[in-house]
Formats: sequence, structure tokens, C-alpha cells
Amino acid sequence: MKKGFVAIALLGLMSGCASMADLSGAKASERGRVDSKNAQTLAEKKEVYIGDFRVTFVIQDASTATAKSPMMRGADMSDYAKSTLRARLSGVPEAHFQAITDRAFEDFKQGLQAKGYRILSRDHLASQSSWTRLSSQASPNPPYDKVLNNESLMSDLFGGRPHDISFAPRGMSLLKIDAGGQYQGGVAKTADKLGKPIVNAHYTVHFAYFGSETDYTVDYLNSDVWEGERKATLSAQSSMGQGIQVVPGGAIVFMVDQGGTFSKNGFIALEDPVVVGGAYGRNEDSTSGAQKTANAVSSVLGFFSGSSSKTKEISVVANPDHYQIGALKALTEANARLLRAF
Repeated sequence: MKKGFVAIALLGLMSGCASMADLSGAKASERGRVDSKNAQTLAEKKEVYIGDFRVTFVIQDASTATAKSPMMRGADMSDYAKSTLRARLSGVPEAHFQAITDRAFEDFKQGLQAKGYRILSRDHLASQSSWTRLSSQASPNPPYDKVLNNESLMSDLFGGRPHDISFAPRGMSLLKIDAGGQYQGGVAKTADKLGKPIVNAHYTVHFAYFGSETDYTVDYLNSDVWEGERKATLSAQSSMGQGIQVVPGGAIVFMVDQGGTFSKNGFIALEDPVVVGGAYGRNEDSTSGAQKTANAVSSVLGFFSGSSSKTKEISVVANPDHYQIGALKALTEANARLLRAF
């Protein structure tokens, strides 16, 4: 991920005279739009291989907004208020991320089969010489312990870079993809040789949501979950920033040939987020003492200079079972939206 998804929350932190458009995507989400290319290719071929399936979980994110006011110091627009929000997810063990991925994968396969598709042997796919030459990575990537290293997290967070971890279903590895999300040429070469589509799917799950409208709202306190077993340990009241979304760009990518002008390779991708509202944990203000001091100094200096900045850090401490329920709800809906497109 290259952009932060917590920018909408900055509206509540801004102290300047400014308005901000809805960055949450909730209005668009009501439409559940998808984009596609050559979807008919899959509609016509009922035997497929699944090459790669991954779920990327965002662990931390940051965003900055600046408001400028023309009401003071003439029209030079030198007055501004800058706010930075840093948000981080904690409390979710590796096993829960893995379980979410495994169940989303099973739902994906069941969705294909319900549409009349036959999923071909992965062992046969793996035996192809062009497939064995593909570069892959162990799952999860990066390793869970490395991602959850506090010092590494805060260093990256300070720089405003989103931090995430990707999982493949148990027993599968992650195919290496480039920075633009493109698969290696060997995938298309293998599909061409086999004469069957190779289907890949990828989703990104974000832990924060600051809009007011959702596709679903889960009352984790009063709902019976996990096949009838009630697991509820916290209030279901809404909490700022808590909401789980599968972000736009999640896609099914399929390959049948090696490309070219008349290639029938294609994709089906989410244009709008899938948003599941509901408090799945508690928020903690993790703004450090040093940062609070810096905020106070900036406010005092801003009184004289006309400009100020402040930073707020939020840790969302998840109930892991509740997070898992919300993430699975979002992922199963994402699967359904994409599968309906062909």
C-alpha cells in the first residue's frame, strides 16, 4: 500500500478554518462497483488453477493534512494548521491472521465451485517446469515477529509509511510480485502451456475507518458468532476509527496466454471498499510525552507565527476474535462482489 487510509480522521484534529471532503469512500461503497477486463474469458472456461491467494493486513498507517486560512494576514495564506494522525493495530496474534486467510481462501474456492468451476490440481500446476522457476516467498511476509517489533514499527510510522504483512493460505507460499503488483511472466507462460486459466487473488485489509456509513455493522457484544458460540468481552458502542475494510484494488487476476495485442488475460477489481463497522477493541492514546510537549510548544509558537502543527498517535488494541469476525465478513463480501462479475 502506498497511501494512508486514516486521512479522514484528521478533520477532527484540525484546528484551522477548513473543510474536508469525505475521504472514507462510504458513499461509493454503497454501489459496490468493480472494474474488469476480459471477464468473459473466465466465464467461458470452467476449469481453472489457483496460483496465488494472499491477504495483506495493514498494521499501521499515518497521514497528514494541512488547513490554510485566508482570514488572517491578508491573502498570503501563511497561516496554517497541520495535523498528523498515526494509527496502529495491536493484539492480533499470527494465528488469527492465518485463520482469516485460510477461511477467506475456502470461501473463494467455494464461490468458484458454486458458479460451476472445477479447481484443478495444484500439484499438477506445481510440477510444471515454468512454474518451478518462479520466485516465491515464505508466508507470512515479512515474518510476523519482525513486523510486530515495536522499534521498527515506530520508526516506519514516524516516516509516514504504511506497514503491512501478507499471508498465503496454510501450505502455500507467496509468489513474488513487483512494486506495481504485476505477476512474473512465468505465470502467464505456464497458463499458456496448460491451456487453462491460472487465477490469482489478492486483498488488503485495513484496520481503521473514519467514515459514518458502512456496508455492514457488527454488534460484537450481542451477536452469536463462531457457529453459535458467544464470545463477547467488550462494549459494542462505536469507537473512533474502529472499522475494518477491504480497500479498493483487491482483485482476481487471471492469465490464459503470454500477452500481446489480442491477449485474453484480465482482471476483476474492487473500485469501492467493503466496510464493516463496529468496535472490535479499544483505542488507546499512545502519543508519547515528548510528542505532547512538542504539540504544546507548537501551539504557543503558533499563536505568534500563525502556523502550528500537532501529532496524535492512536493504538487500536483489538479483541482478536472480534477482529477476525469483522475481517472475514469484509473478505467474504469482497469475494462475492468479484465473483458476481463473471
